[in-house]
Amino acid sequence: MNEIYTTVVGRLVANPESRTTRGGVPFTAFRLASTVRRPNPQTREYEDGPTNFFNVTAFRTLGANVGNSLKKGDPVFVYGRMRVNQWMRSDNIPATSVEIDAYTVGHDLTWGTTELVKVSRAQVDQTDRLSDEAIQSVHAELESGGGLDAENDAYEVVPQPTGLVPRDDAEQELAAV
Repeated sequence: MNEIYTTVVGRLVANPESRTTRGGVPFTAFRLASTVRRPNPQTREYEDGPTNFFNVTAFRTLGANVGNSLKKGDPVFVYGRMRVNQWMRSDNIPATSVEIDAYTVGHDLTWGTTELVKVSRAQVDQTDRLSDEAIQSVHAELESGGGLDAENDAYEVVPQPTGLVPRDDAEQELAAV
């Protein structure tokens, strides 16, 4: 309930490593370094502050895409659930690490450009009820647009809902939530 969700921007300090959990769930892990830059009022120049390191894990399809897309040194952003682990090292010195269970990972486009290459949806969990062939065939048909060509067919832009609903007297009122 009281979980921490965070967005971190930084660079990969090593190439991502892809593996599988004991339960057969694929994942990719990497280490992210994030350094604060602040202006120095005396020199009027930016200086690097301390660097924070995060262990990031991405599961299933996101993990597969991370493993195929990122490499050491890439500037990225990560959004996910954060937790702090404390333990005792083998030399009896307390240690702390910060881990992020990634929900979204992407290149930081402040530093360059990238191109999205769509891949067919990887079905990594065959025990999931959504992996049923009948459901997947319906989803595939829906994703293909049912014969529609999104780039060339005419379509109508629908305005965003305002939250107002019409009344009998031709006025509008806010919808009850």
